[in-house]
Amino acid sequence: MLGFYGGDDARVTATVAPAEAEMKKLGKRYEPHVFAGAGHGFLRAQDDRGGANLKATREARPRTIAFLRDDLK
Repeated sequence: MLGFYGGDDARVTATVAPAEAEMKKLGKRYEPHVFAGAGHGFLRAQDDRGGANLKATREARPRTIAFLRDDLK
């Protein structure tokens, strides 16, 4: 599982560590990325947060492609 999280979304980012622990226990791949300054739904609101959402979006795209290339071999 690949997860992208806005660093300013404390409600959701609080779930990253427990999810990571559970996925590890289950022997599943979990690759979380928390983007500093980005908010919840940063992909749909790229103009918000003084450029932090756009920066997160730009960083998420190549990570998504790499993840899919690695996982869909």
